[in-house]
Amino acid sequence: MCSHRKSAFVALSALVLSIHVTGTASIAEPRQSQADETSISIAKLQSQMDIERMRKHVYELASPEMKGRDVGTEEGTRAIAYIEDEFRAYGLKPWFDGDYRQFIETGEGENVAAFLPGSNPQRRAELVLVTSHHDHLGIRDDEIYPGADDNISAVALMLETARILSQHPEAVQRSILFVSFDAEEKPEGGTDEMGSMYFVSQLSEEARTSIALMIGMDLMAGEVIPGFPGTLFVLGSEKSQHLSRLVRSRTPITGLNLLPFGLPMVEAVPFCPWCERPVSDYDSFRQADIPFVFLSTGRTKYYHTPEDTPDSLHYDKLERNAKYLLDLTLGAANELRMIDDYDHDARDQVTDIAGVTKLLDGVLRHPPEDIRSGTLETLQDAQATVEEFSRRPDPLSWFEYRSLQTISLRLQCAAARPTWKLCGWL
Repeated sequence: MCSHRKSAFVALSALVLSIHVTGTASIAEPRQSQADETSISIAKLQSQMDIERMRKHVYELASPEMKGRDVGTEEGTRAIAYIEDEFRAYGLKPWFDGDYRQFIETGEGENVAAFLPGSNPQRRAELVLVTSHHDHLGIRDDEIYPGADDNISAVALMLETARILSQHPEAVQRSILFVSFDAEEKPEGGTDEMGSMYFVSQLSEEARTSIALMIGMDLMAGEVIPGFPGTLFVLGSEKSQHLSRLVRSRTPITGLNLLPFGLPMVEAVPFCPWCERPVSDYDSFRQADIPFVFLSTGRTKYYHTPEDTPDSLHYDKLERNAKYLLDLTLGAANELRMIDDYDHDARDQVTDIAGVTKLLDGVLRHPPEDIRSGTLETLQDAQATVEEFSRRPDPLSWFEYRSLQTISLRLQCAAARPTWKLCGWL
């Protein structure tokens, strides 16, 4: 475990200040390539992605020997060392005052982060964050919970994106910070024991305002709805028109069904209409009003079970998602303007209705074998409701939007784990 306790507040402030003052200090100028890499095509970069390398990350970090990477354990520390070694091998710079690791002083575990300087001196002080979390549930009732999809799938994507871009530093104008958080699973959400919450709490105001976008990932290689294969949910872009345009303008990828979806469609609590249930580390950034998008393939039937093993993942889907992540990261680094229209409370009912419609069609086209007959009938009835909502020229009422959220939750239960306790309410 990392022994330094130097304040990350000071380290981050000094690092950002060094960018503003000289562009060198603790951040060396990007190395010059023989060719002009600012013009390298996204297709060429995507072609350099190595699915076998990503598969290796998954099999090593979610192996039985890693015992589920519980926060604060020896195996959790080994996972951190693995990620740190990869960052170092790519030639990326340590972010925490000369260290890749940040000890979570308010809890257990360590965040690990590495930095790729932007090639544009005018934009180098601006940051794009690409993030995952590396911890999981460890051992419960003498069974190992490997956590391959949750969340080594995202760690593998982050590492491969870091590797590719570290080889082409001139391809990015803004600086990119790659972060793997600890302590996402165990602490109560919203507390500073979470790695992401602690990370954000240590940011100076200057560092916070320098973040153009945080790209968070969780559960990135599952296939939740066979009737709508290749789905990748993109949540949070409804908070900004700039973000929405960025997400939708990426080059299409064969076999990838991109589905922008509102966070209220997954955060709603069925028995508590005024409650929200954040589902990953993005919430730490939302609370700080830092723009973010959250990528996920959704919760499969293996979620939080001992069956979340490396051989349960869909590696063809992981490869497609890697290509999209690379394109989105480059778009955020090179195209996205600093967001001035971010609205924490914004919703996009048109997008939400369209998303629920697609998911509903997919589930009914290929219903899960263990779906309850009552649930299936309810979803069949819901088709008429959603179709009626789609024809509305005016915004939905609060009650109607709540009905749409409930249909979305029923779909998640039907597609993943009908035995979830919350599903009994639906």
